[in-house]
Amino acid sequence: MRTILITDASVLINLVASGAASEILGGCGMEFQVCPDVIAEVKVLRDRETGEEHPIDLEPLFAANLLTHIEPETDEEFELLVDYSALLGAGDGEAMCFALAESRGHSIAIDDERAIRRAKRRNPNFETLGTLEILIMWQERGRVTDERMGQLLQSIFRFARFRPAASHPRCAWWRRCLGG
Repeated sequence: MRTILITDASVLINLVASGAASEILGGCGMEFQVCPDVIAEVKVLRDRETGEEHPIDLEPLFAANLLTHIEPETDEEFELLVDYSALLGAGDGEAMCFALAESRGHSIAIDDERAIRRAKRRNPNFETLGTLEILIMWQERGRVTDERMGQLLQSIFRFARFRPAASHPRCAWWRRCLGG
């Protein structure tokens, strides 16, 4: 059985910005589930260099079964959603991801360290994966070269403005793939 990742906008935007979302989502060996509030947050990529906006269309990823829809269904999940909204004080997407993950026992794909810290105060057993962990898993499974990965990381930085903090455990990998 494949690992299910309830996927937050922070990771989904980065994967789309890479220009290789289909390859990554299809090559990780995991099922990426996305809730309505996350879909509502994933709207546009902005080119750092030109300022030009590029709309994000997730439908091809859903049509190819690389993303699947997930929604709260039970009273417990709706109650958890209210609790996580109050706890996180963040976007509704993060709250819905944590509520569904707790209720269903799934992992979460998220990069928001502040939201992770707050949610783990309530439930220290959450398993989270960030963009970099997902990319590393894909690189290892698909034998993707550091050179190709470096190109994808440049795109992620250019269009999603993501790069790891110097203290991030995977920062050395990021630098290696970028050739420095």
